[in-house]
Amino acid sequence: MKELVDMLTRDLGVNGAQAEGGAAVLFKAAKDKLGGAEFDQLLGGLPGLGDLMKKAPASGGGLGGMLGGLASAVGGNAGLIATIVGGFSKLGLTTDHAKKFVPVIIQFLNTKVGPDVVSKLEKTLRG
Repeated sequence: MKELVDMLTRDLGVNGAQAEGGAAVLFKAAKDKLGGAEFDQLLGGLPGLGDLMKKAPASGGGLGGMLGGLASAVGGNAGLIATIVGGFSKLGLTTDHAKKFVPVIIQFLNTKVGPDVVSKLEKTLRG
């Protein structure tokens, strides 16, 4: 995962902690949306992913937590978006940063997993 963190810091101008936390937020959001079993089937073999995901900021609390709770009650992608926005704001990052993380993560995954896995994750994160 160091390679991904390096790509994010280089391409997006964020610091290492923001890169790790932002990637972790997006991977956790994908896991929440896909379900643990499917996520593990798709990405379980990526070395260091479990450790990276532990670096996501704690969810809940503040406006992001409130939005996440509200959006989860409503259902759909609103919950996913609120989770991502809340996590990124705890890292001092904006929604625009979150949008820029996805293509870098997809580019990284293209070198690590098959195109079918990348396509599914891209749809999950952009959906």
